[in-house]
Amino acid sequence: MRFPAVAGSFYTSSSSQLRAEVKGYLGEAAREVKAKKRLAIVCPHAGYMYSGATAAYSFASASNLSQPSLTAIVIGPNHTGVGTPISVSREDWKTPLGELKCDTELVDAIVSESKIARRDETAHAQEHSCEVQLPFLQLAAPSARIVCICMAWQDEKSAEDLAKAIFAAAKKTKRSIIAIASSDFTHYESAQSAKDKDTPAISLLEKMDAAGFESLIDARDLSICGHGPIACALIYARLAGAKKCELLKYIHSSEVTGEAGEGVAYAALSIS
Repeated sequence: MRFPAVAGSFYTSSSSQLRAEVKGYLGEAAREVKAKKRLAIVCPHAGYMYSGATAAYSFASASNLSQPSLTAIVIGPNHTGVGTPISVSREDWKTPLGELKCDTELVDAIVSESKIARRDETAHAQEHSCEVQLPFLQLAAPSARIVCICMAWQDEKSAEDLAKAIFAAAKKTKRSIIAIASSDFTHYESAQSAKDKDTPAISLLEKMDAAGFESLIDARDLSICGHGPIACALIYARLAGAKKCELLKYIHSSEVTGEAGEGVAYAALSIS
């Protein structure tokens, strides 16, 4: 069992407060977005007071989260530097809202299909990027199983290897899946500077151009921390037949705090 590492910091450890908070975020977002089947979504992973309302847009946009046989593949960046290049958890995960069951058969199939991915729990032990998505998933998709993946290698080839492995594994195991890419956008810059940098990157995502997106990250040294998970989710979704990537919400943390100056940008996107 992987127990919560950031409950009480990134989000409340009170189950009743957490349920009410996430339910509120999802309810507000549902009034703003049109729900339909999504093959992948992109969600921020900061503290809920900063990015929870934005993350809810992605979850509220995916009508297929409610289907009973779904597996959610949550892909986040590795902030801690611990673990293998692509670390796949085979454990069940726990949050203050309860336990989520791991789809172990799908884990084994992904690792078998990938040249890079390995079963590894150490990368996940103190990493927040997958964990913060799970309370949203528990309310939006209460019957879903999970596969949590932590990417230390975030280059285009690694993203493509993992995406192809996920696609092949889903076909082999006959799973219905949704990919959840966990990422914040530009870090520690003003709202205008962040927007100037994020706009061309998001434009490439809207064009379904994972290669161009990764090239832009490298060329401009952008601080989009989960660009590898985003590229992976986009490539997977394209393999699964996706034709469209939509920006649902974009904000800067200064809009939440009311304090001008440097902050972090957050975006919610859906791919269908």
